[in-house]
Amino acid sequence: MHATPQRGDRDRLTGNTNTSMGSPAGKEIDKARRLANTSTLNRLASILKANPAAGLAQALKQQADAYPQIRRRLEQAAQEKARAQGSDSDSGPELHTGAATLQAFLIERPVETIHALDRGVIALLGLTDPQNALELATHINEAIENGEVLWRLHGTVALGLGVSVVVKIGTSLDRDEVANLRYINAHVPDIPAPSSLGCLKAGRRTYHFMSRAAGVTLESLWPDLSVEHKISIQTQLDCIFRALRKEHGGRPKFGGFVPAICKDTRRNQRVSEYTIHTEEQFNDLCAKPGTAPAPWITMIRSGMRDDHRLVMTHGDLHPRNIMVQWERDEEEGANVIGSEKEIRVTALIDWEMSGWYPEHREFVKALSTINTRGKLSDWFEDLPTDAIGT
Repeated sequence: MHATPQRGDRDRLTGNTNTSMGSPAGKEIDKARRLANTSTLNRLASILKANPAAGLAQALKQQADAYPQIRRRLEQAAQEKARAQGSDSDSGPELHTGAATLQAFLIERPVETIHALDRGVIALLGLTDPQNALELATHINEAIENGEVLWRLHGTVALGLGVSVVVKIGTSLDRDEVANLRYINAHVPDIPAPSSLGCLKAGRRTYHFMSRAAGVTLESLWPDLSVEHKISIQTQLDCIFRALRKEHGGRPKFGGFVPAICKDTRRNQRVSEYTIHTEEQFNDLCAKPGTAPAPWITMIRSGMRDDHRLVMTHGDLHPRNIMVQWERDEEEGANVIGSEKEIRVTALIDWEMSGWYPEHREFVKALSTINTRGKLSDWFEDLPTDAIGT
């Protein structure tokens, strides 16, 4: 799948965009307030759509009670997002936004091609000769300096290069994500996952180019979604995971799709030192001594089955790795500003932990990421258990 540069992508990479509409924090807060207003209007509109003659007294009271809290939470989230984006930046007006913080990710060493760049990325970067190392480094560095920081943690960053491409950069990137994505793209292309668009290495850093999924992370919206929207997401995930887990023929190996290395990253990371052929061997890996007392591990290990079906597994099912987008009803749009028809899952991202694993593994791994406090405390109630089991 090729990444077709969208209109305005080249302008974004070269910095030719109009950013004079207020401070970043102000714009984020304004977006949050619009979202709060739109959400409130849409809830009322949905009632009237179902029954134009419905009494609104109770609904208006509920919305009046809920609106201040929704607006406040969205404003707080917007402020936190703006602070996170600007926390590492030099606030000097002469610096390009984000340029100072992204210096560490620029290419300063010879580039090694792990997987050739997709022609859409080549066009987006404006390359005339992708084999020219100097031109390649220069154009990628230009794109990095003008990229949109989508996510950053320690020494890893994900940058949006326009609306169609993302580059993930880091010294500790798991190369298995590249191999796994390429496998998913080739063998189950109907699964909504990013397309791997090329991978480079410069010094200790890896640069993985991928297609950019539409929308935002489910994590950012989850606290304010209605029960109906959460059920819709659960249903969509059930469909996605049923397609992922169906029989694909052949005899799969345990572990990653290509390297066939098994990983267990709950609490402590355990990585197989040899090829695993049976679930019994996989259970032994998962039961390797960690922080739990040995007698407890022995007891748990004795009750672990070794006859599960082997299925394709994402391995990190968490709202931060699910991209979603509002679908708008064009007919209602004329009457309700920003009318939202439904919420759609656009992609599952972060496939480094994926591979062939026992059928219960998806559920076990999803549970291991759950925090029973905070804004995602009810996420476990909406896991796609019809597909992944319990």
